Amino acid sequence: MLTLGEELLLVALDAEKGVVRGSPVMQIGLNAAGLAELVSAGWLQLRQADGTPGVTVAREDDARSSEQPLLDKVLFQAQQTQKGDRHPERCLKNWVSPSLFAYLKSLREREVLTWDRPQRGALYGRVHLLDADAAASARARVERVATGAGPSERDVDLAAIVHGIGLDKVIYKGRRNRSKRETLTTALAKQRFSVMLGRVLPETPGQKFTFDSSNDLKMATDMARTWNRTP
Repeated sequence: MLTLGEELLLVALDAEKGVVRGSPVMQIGLNAAGLAELVSAGWLQLRQADGTPGVTVAREDDARSSEQPLLDKVLFQAQQTQKGDRHPERCLKNWVSPSLFAYLKSLREREVLTWDRPQRGALYGRVHLLDADAAASARARVERVATGAGPSERDVDLAAIVHGIGLDKVIYKGRRNRSKRETLTTALAKQRFSVMLGRVLPETPGQKFTFDSSNDLKMATDMARTWNRTP
């Protein structure tokens, strides 16, 4: 089973153009996905013992959260976060692991996607979707919330993150999808991760997010290095 963060990347992937949309804010979205998944599983909670907001480890019985290496990295990041930096919104903004590239690499190892070697003048190679069913399943989670078709808690968490980083305006663009955008806005108005992301990423006059991962030079460098190590 894919992690929520991996599903977020599949929703963000533009298979026709071969890029990940929303990469400038995707790390924050991935941080939210990791938090949401471990909170749902009972490994993390968003309040401290005194009732104040703070990401805390709820279970100390095992250093590993599951058989998911990415979630283990999220748990380790939570364990290493200093007390003064544990406010959930600060964690969303400041956490750097697991990285966007780590999630992409995991999808590659699962044979869900891959990417080409960068050509001359390009930041990195085109991303190719290998498992269309996995991408369709991830997109269906958001669709169930957008249409009110009996979404699960996991569906709502993913849709809230998609909405919170503004990706819904891209995948549901145009007049034809206006009702879906409105349904998401209404359904997720009080959802905790949607609210937190809305505060972490406030809309300001003139603000624009470039929904094209080709602008992410760090990820481009990592992807090129990985390609060069591939037999």
